[in-house]
Amino acid sequence: MEPPHTYVHEASSPVVHHGDYLNHRNDHALCGVAFENPAPLDVRPGAVCADCEAKLAEYHLIWWRERAEAATAELDELRVKYRELAESVDKDVRQVAGLQAPSEVSGGPSAEEQRADTTAEQGDSTPTPLLDQARKELLELCRRFDDAVPYWRVKNSMDAFSDRLNSDERVLLAQEIGADGSLIRWCTREIEGLGWQVTNSPVHSDADTMMDAWTDDYYQTPKKNKRWLGRSRAYDAS
Repeated sequence: MEPPHTYVHEASSPVVHHGDYLNHRNDHALCGVAFENPAPLDVRPGAVCADCEAKLAEYHLIWWRERAEAATAELDELRVKYRELAESVDKDVRQVAGLQAPSEVSGGPSAEEQRADTTAEQGDSTPTPLLDQARKELLELCRRFDDAVPYWRVKNSMDAFSDRLNSDERVLLAQEIGADGSLIRWCTREIEGLGWQVTNSPVHSDADTMMDAWTDDYYQTPKKNKRWLGRSRAYDAS
């Protein structure tokens, strides 16, 4: 993709010029030459006015800047819409939870809960995808901060989330993550998509550093208390 070009020449002259992209004048060339009887060309000519070619850089700069500004505005609009949709979904979840609360207070399950329990016992229910659960927890975490979320808060939150999963659920979670590679990398992409940033994150470093930071605490062997290893009672008494 490149900026569009328009070629024109005076009917009585073989010299081909660029159209006046900067001022949008049909009777002038980009170099400033005025036409009395302009004749446009449908194909790119072999040679074009050198003065017109010299001013192409300015035209290209303006054209690309306008495209970049339009793309940035569209991205900002999508971020706002994404955040509004996420807040709307969260509000609906809270409203549904509030409607179910009275049946819990009365001491007996509602008809909907009974049907849900029966369906679950029959194995017909579909569990909520694990990434949806993680996404809700990330949204709750992000709302506690203005613009940026500390990496250690994201890691602690996802460590707690992972600890609640059994072995089969962790396998399913890895399948849902797929090409993102790791839960923490997926979390970083989700948070940035919501409009926040993750500070001090090793995710943007090399893959080995990121993996070491993610697995160090989780897989580290608990340290033994050196006080009780290889020390005599006489030493402890001293």
